[in-house]
Amino acid sequence: IMADYPPNHIVDMTMILGECQNNYRAAARLYAERFPLRRFPNHTTIRRLTERARGGHLSRQRRHREYDENDPHVVTVLAAIHLDPHTSSRIIEREIGIPRTTALRILKKLKYHAYHITLVQELRPNHVQMRIEFCRWALRMTENNPDFFRYVMFSDEATFNSQGQLNRHNCHYWSEVNPHWHRTVDHQHRWSIMVWCGIINGYLIGPYVFEENVDRFTYLELLRERLPELLENVDLVTRQRMWLQQDGAAPHFARIVRDFLNNNYKDRWIGRGGPVNWPPCSPDMTPPDFYLWGFLKDAVFKQRSTTREDMIGRIRRACAVIPRDTLLRAVQHFQRRVNLCLEVDGGNFEHLLQ
Repeated sequence: IMADYPPNHIVDMTMILGECQNNYRAAARLYAERFPLRRFPNHTTIRRLTERARGGHLSRQRRHREYDENDPHVVTVLAAIHLDPHTSSRIIEREIGIPRTTALRILKKLKYHAYHITLVQELRPNHVQMRIEFCRWALRMTENNPDFFRYVMFSDEATFNSQGQLNRHNCHYWSEVNPHWHRTVDHQHRWSIMVWCGIINGYLIGPYVFEENVDRFTYLELLRERLPELLENVDLVTRQRMWLQQDGAAPHFARIVRDFLNNNYKDRWIGRGGPVNWPPCSPDMTPPDFYLWGFLKDAVFKQRSTTREDMIGRIRRACAVIPRDTLLRAVQHFQRRVNLCLEVDGGNFEHLLQ
């Protein structure tokens, strides 16, 4: 099969052929001298390409084979994925002999799609029941007030470490030649920071960076001393209607923390041991978990952080550019997740969102 060439290369061949007075062998020699870094076509290739160009086609006109359900290749490929839905086009090519491009073309024609696995939190039977109870309470609250969860401050902590969690599927380097793009990873000198954020009524509260390990004392300091400062830019109505949500992490469950919340938020907080129990093992239910941390880590880890201060600066800049509408939609999506959780009787549902 004749190798294909880009249109601008074919134009150059045609012009050189004219210079050589239609002598194909001379044109092949001159082309190689004039473009030493390109692929060298022989005289036969130049003749075929220029004839094709004169016919009005600079690019190869490919003929696509039509496949029907009785085609042997179709039957074979469908049988292969039926026997092993986890197979790949390369395995099909290696073990069956059907070219991977042909297998992919058949599957695309028949509207098959390679779905990816979704990792979900393991749930125990008592977790499932607690999720059902919470979602039923959430529905009752939204029936009375559709905007209720806009005024719940969903809060959470996340760790950002020096090695990052780079999503390689989102990292590309377009180039004519392989740049051998890479990034060094220093496993011997690791460091990390713990960041807290909250989301309420389209406001992003924080980020707040813990200077020490998160325990009952540092978390209580955040709630007592830092949170009022972080809420200064939030409108008065939102602050007056605010509920606080937190997960069941050990510092959140400490007696001194619960006493503070009971004294300052009365019955307006959601969490382990609170007036409204937050179901354990439910990161799929909170906007910081299912949206915010993923967005921030993708933004922060695009480039390797050089110092702790550099990473903190990146986190703050990434937080500053999140539109308010996006945060409001994240909370609306929480309400959709509540309904999905009930539809699956408190079980995992994130794989149904794909």
